[in-house]
Amino acid sequence: MSLDAQQVGDFLKANPDFLKQNPGILAFVHLPSGSAGGNVASLHERQMQTMRDKVKALEHKLVELSRAAVENQSIIDSLQAVQRRLLMVQDAEQLPSLITQLIGQHFHVPMVKLVLWRDQSVDQADVDIVNSMNSLFCGFAENAPTLAVFEGESVQPRSVVLIPLRVGASPESFGCLGLGSSDKDRFAPNLETDFLATLAEMACAALSRLNKAAN
Repeated sequence: MSLDAQQVGDFLKANPDFLKQNPGILAFVHLPSGSAGGNVASLHERQMQTMRDKVKALEHKLVELSRAAVENQSIIDSLQAVQRRLLMVQDAEQLPSLITQLIGQHFHVPMVKLVLWRDQSVDQADVDIVNSMNSLFCGFAENAPTLAVFEGESVQPRSVVLIPLRVGASPESFGCLGLGSSDKDRFAPNLETDFLATLAEMACAALSRLNKAAN
């Protein structure tokens, strides 16, 4: 860029309203359109095209936000449906099978496994691993702290969610809820886990009734 061109550019940057205040100059300003025929387009036309591109980008963003809002509302509706159904259960012994059924039905999870230490023979090492988990795990199966909850599945999951089941803030768990999928991206590490945390709280609260009934 020559010095004169640099000075012109600096002047226009310092005075962005110059062309607006002097519209007659636009009649003498042309920019290459980039077409094969070598046509030229006025600065005004180029600005209009830039604005159209920005509007189109905003429209795409609005569509994405609308889609996210619909998906979020669907998740909220599903969580509420599960919660309502669990609150209606009178016999606590029905809760384990009902929870797995509801999660699979409302969230379309192909593998939902629930292991309660009191009901099943589980290796103590796996129990200790679940006890050591400070929060739920969501990610690729090969990175999971344990996959014991999915033993017996004909198809091994490639992405999983592991939810330690606890009564309140107790450091010891009384079981583990596992969600699995053969799709590696279904429960990818970058998945938003807010709704999973809510689901975990609901499951723990409901299943804690079993411990109270046992005592």
